Amino acid sequence: MKKSIGDNIFPDGMSFEDGLILLKRAGFDGVELWLGERPWFQMSTNDSQLRELKRKIQDAGLEVSDIANSLDWEENISSRDPAKRQAAFRHIERQIEAAQIFGCDAILVVAGVVTSDTPYNEVYNRCLDSLKKLGETAAKAHVKIGAENCCSEQKFLLSPREFDRFLADVDNPWVGIHLDVGNIHDTGFAEQWIEITGPRITRIHVKDVQKQRGRCGKQSVYTNIFLGDNNWRAIRDALTKVGYSGWLIAEMEARYRYAPDQQVYDTSAAMTRVISGNL
Repeated sequence: MKKSIGDNIFPDGMSFEDGLILLKRAGFDGVELWLGERPWFQMSTNDSQLRELKRKIQDAGLEVSDIANSLDWEENISSRDPAKRQAAFRHIERQIEAAQIFGCDAILVVAGVVTSDTPYNEVYNRCLDSLKKLGETAAKAHVKIGAENCCSEQKFLLSPREFDRFLADVDNPWVGIHLDVGNIHDTGFAEQWIEITGPRITRIHVKDVQKQRGRCGKQSVYTNIFLGDNNWRAIRDALTKVGYSGWLIAEMEARYRYAPDQQVYDTSAAMTRVISGNL
């Protein structure tokens, strides 16, 4: 397995180039790029600019693990508003194009947001229809779409069997699950999700959770690896059981009040322990 972390962890004010240097020094193999999150990668960023970013990443000795986006929450493929659905299609298609430019074979999307005004069945059917269409684009590009399990935030696909059934309904090998071991904090156990969805996993996000916090104002449930309640031995055993050997990608909230770059080093060291199994 190889280690990556999102460019959204770069400390405020740090340039893209210096962020890459930080990741390499910390021992990462790759970077997860977030469309819409940082100024260097927006919908307005053209192909030539993306190729320049690729050159900088290669010069730093890194790879692109996958292409994520921060746009799905406002522009989702499950939206009732046709304009928002179309916008979601555009930025997901742009992720696929960017993945081809960067030479990686996976993107991350948030598929479906259930609210009191947008009920579950409606979201399910629109997501299913959208991912069937987007899956055709992904197959032609040889880029996998990984739908992330943001269970609590989405109020959607809350169990591993539910998620697995949804992907079976999509019925496209180019559409799978980008499994986040932290997002399962109140809907199950990460190791069980890995075992049930294993063949459909495109990438894995890692972080830890403090389950007793829940979602309460600014007091986040998420924390650094090994500081929370995840059963990391069971998670590591499950990865072995399903034969997962792909990217582990840290998705961390910036938590350090001082020396913010230290969080990057600490995260890398913790991921090395997870990969080694020395837990």
